[in-house]
Amino acid sequence: MTGTRAAATTARHEIANLLHTYTEAADRKDVDAAVRVLGGARVRFPSDGFDTPAGAEAFFGRLWDFPGRHRHDVSNLVVLPGQDATGTWEARAHYTRWLLDPSPRVHTFGAYTLLVAETDWTVRSLTVTRTWTEDGG
Repeated sequence: MTGTRAAATTARHEIANLLHTYTEAADRKDVDAAVRVLGGARVRFPSDGFDTPAGAEAFFGRLWDFPGRHRHDVSNLVVLPGQDATGTWEARAHYTRWLLDPSPRVHTFGAYTLLVAETDWTVRSLTVTRTWTEDGG
């Protein structure tokens, strides 16, 4: 395996782990775990976001302040070398968010777009888009 291919394989693995670690935290509504994964990043959701760890804690507290359970499924992960020469990787993936109470139903289709630093495998930025929601919002 060439060095470039080995680096791409490692990047895909690391980024998949970051995404799934975040969605597992989201599914548990675990604010502390989400801050550990994304607290140092610039994060943008359709109607909110943050740029600091303190902002991350408040954001995730607001985002998950509802009584029902939910689950995220991630698919179609694509990982490419970053556009700059600073050792970054760009990734995008689809997600489906299910509401589980009172019975499972699809609530949201969307996408994640990430910029990840190769030096320490941290997320520099995450943009979450929604292409469809159950309530049209």
